[in-house]
Amino acid sequence: MSAAIISNYSRLARPMIFIFALLLHVAAICFFSIKQKEEDVQTVDFSQADVFKLVDVQEYIQPKEPQSEEIVVQQPKASERVLETEKKVKDFDESAFLPQHKISSVPVIPIREVLSKIEYPPMALRQGIEAVVYLELFIDSKGAIKNIKVLKDPGHGFAEAAVAALKGIVCVPANANGKNCAVRYRYPIKFTLN
Repeated sequence: MSAAIISNYSRLARPMIFIFALLLHVAAICFFSIKQKEEDVQTVDFSQADVFKLVDVQEYIQPKEPQSEEIVVQQPKASERVLETEKKVKDFDESAFLPQHKISSVPVIPIREVLSKIEYPPMALRQGIEAVVYLELFIDSKGAIKNIKVLKDPGHGFAEAAVAALKGIVCVPANANGKNCAVRYRYPIKFTLN
């Protein structure tokens, strides 16, 4: 009979031991998570806290809805006449200028004349900023700069100063196969402080 009691006991004891172990694990997890939360919470010492004041708080006022209709008095009428002129209007044609890699000799830009016309941007001068402006000059076959395109503008007024310094400058024209030609020429202007 004792063997039967032991076998019944072992059948009941296994699930009970399993349930007990499971409850023990759950209790341990809860205990450590509560302990961790207590460590995460920091105590605040209000005696050393800064006091913040709300100074510039304004009440939000909802904007008024605009009126649905506005009356315009004496509105000018659109012009219906087309003005004609006998002068030919020319658009700038970039295709007439050879790229720089197709020329035999590059144009010669009078550097001293350009340097004498350059004005250092005042804001950049006050801040001590130096920069390089990359330009693409469209120089015709007579050496006149017809158009200036800014390729890289560092800001602070450098590009405007570089373009202003090159306006009106006449160069020695580029040469391709022994003849003067119109060219697109990339030209850097470096602004440095002495």
